[in-house]
Amino acid sequence: MFAQKGGNDLETIAIDDTKTIVKKYKLRTAGAQNATIEITLPKEAVEREARRLGISEEEAGQKLLGVWRYNSFRGLHLDFEVRKETTYHE
Repeated sequence: MFAQKGGNDLETIAIDDTKTIVKKYKLRTAGAQNATIEITLPKEAVEREARRLGISEEEAGQKLLGVWRYNSFRGLHLDFEVRKETTYHE
């Protein structure tokens, strides 16, 4: 269980591992001097988010950003946000 800041609200997310889909993916180094690590996202996760937003999977690839949250709890939390005209990490 961990907290995620969303706007002005603090949302607590409880994870029930007995109902969680678990997929394991290998990490890959990328970029100049292996400056970043890449990992595959399950297609089903992106499809689910596209359905939730009422957009196609192709539109999701163009309009969404993957947002990782980490540091104050074990592991990572990935969420999606609609892309804005701001700077982001690729």
